[in-house]
Amino acid sequence: MGTEVSDPYAARGQRGAVGADLKPRGASRSRLGPVEIVIGLTVLGAILRFATLNVQSIWLDESATMILVHRGFSGMLSHLSSSESTPPLYYVLVWGWTKIFGAGPIGFRSFSALIGTVTIPVLYAAGREISPRVGLWAAALTVVNPAMYYYSQEARAYGLLIFFSAAAFVYWQRALRTPDRRSLALWGLMSVLAVLSHYFAAFLFIPEAIMLVRRAGWRRVWAPIGAVVLTGLALAPLALSQRADGKASWIEEASLGSRFAETIKQLLVGLYGPVELLTAALAALLAAGAVVLLARGGDGRERTVARDAVIVGVTGIALPLLLAVAHLVDVFDGRNVIAAWVPFAVLVAAGLGTRRNARAGAVLGAALCAVSLAVIVTVNALPGYQRDDWRGVAHALPSSGGGVIVAEQYASAPLSIYRGRLRGVSGASVSTRELDFVGLRIKRTDASPAPAIVPTRPPSGFRLAGVRRSEAFAVSRFVAAKPTLVSASTLRHMIGSPKAELLTAG
Repeated sequence: MGTEVSDPYAARGQRGAVGADLKPRGASRSRLGPVEIVIGLTVLGAILRFATLNVQSIWLDESATMILVHRGFSGMLSHLSSSESTPPLYYVLVWGWTKIFGAGPIGFRSFSALIGTVTIPVLYAAGREISPRVGLWAAALTVVNPAMYYYSQEARAYGLLIFFSAAAFVYWQRALRTPDRRSLALWGLMSVLAVLSHYFAAFLFIPEAIMLVRRAGWRRVWAPIGAVVLTGLALAPLALSQRADGKASWIEEASLGSRFAETIKQLLVGLYGPVELLTAALAALLAAGAVVLLARGGDGRERTVARDAVIVGVTGIALPLLLAVAHLVDVFDGRNVIAAWVPFAVLVAAGLGTRRNARAGAVLGAALCAVSLAVIVTVNALPGYQRDDWRGVAHALPSSGGGVIVAEQYASAPLSIYRGRLRGVSGASVSTRELDFVGLRIKRTDASPAPAIVPTRPPSGFRLAGVRRSEAFAVSRFVAAKPTLVSASTLRHMIGSPKAELLTAG
């Protein structure tokens, strides 16, 4: 993956760092080099991802993926616009993957785990454009960052978005330094695949394309840019159809300010975890410390490459944010802009890997990795901070399946993964001998999750048979001596949601 170096700063970053930073005079010949270290980091990342692949339950969004991919290939593609709000590449790939490795939760998630694992050496390559030391720090951050870990275990398109965006970023760096045909072609190819994985990849592609045009001229870069633009135009009808269905309208329910703050927190310490304000503040301070080291001790090459990375990362977040502020298209969400983590990781790694502040960088880097790993470990140990536990709910429900389940809207999708097919109960009333109310714990940013709320006062004709509780959910069960008629509005009122689903075994 090496390329020709055309300036003295690059030469020092590529060759001098190997000798000066990683193999000082007098070091033993048996000392591990950067290649061996990044292989070890990749193996560690694989163990971390695959060993805990089934700790957490499949949740709502993942169940939508699984239900869609369980269709035949043509049926999957024809239902893509009505089921999902992302392009088709992930679904095509995971459809083929599950034919080999199974269509259960582990089969689906193992594809994302593999993609998340191979992203580690790609981040090494991105950081190595500055120096091998920076590359190793970028790889280490990828291994333990809670967001990178999370999306490596989710049956969704985000892991693929991160991987292809990272690969495009590597070849963009190389084309920016030496705009040869190979680097430009591979940048264009990876960008096309990133856009086919998720529409938001375009927000990283735009600043990359503009900077390449300014550095190399339009005549050299029109072909790869044109390929990405044509891909976007081909996807436009699908994107407009998905947008018209309103599947992403839930995003606007939260204020834009809270979504922006949540995005920053997610980049630092993932989606949800214990004392997340404290861990996010610690991670932010350590990352800021790395940037200070870069500003004070970085050489020209280190600061230049890091500056270019900042431009890409900031633009990748700012463009969709501005579209939302202008009320043009508001789909700004931390998940959608997660690929911006790649250039920001290179920025932080550049500070940790500066040659002039190697010891200080090592201390800050070790502390940042420790905070990140602590978040991963505690989330896996505490069910209340994990994905919604529909697996636990399914096991807590009676095995007979003869009653009516009352749960939040869309609960049928994740429950059907663990309970088999469920159907909605239509009509203004339902006759049954058993009612099971399901509640999930309530996430809180500034405190521990609030316990799940389920009714304990029975409707007329029923008695309370018991309540099962865990850190992540609660199920209350009511029974009647004979089939008893109860109105659907009463059941929805009891659970506190006018859109609650009434479900029974299909």
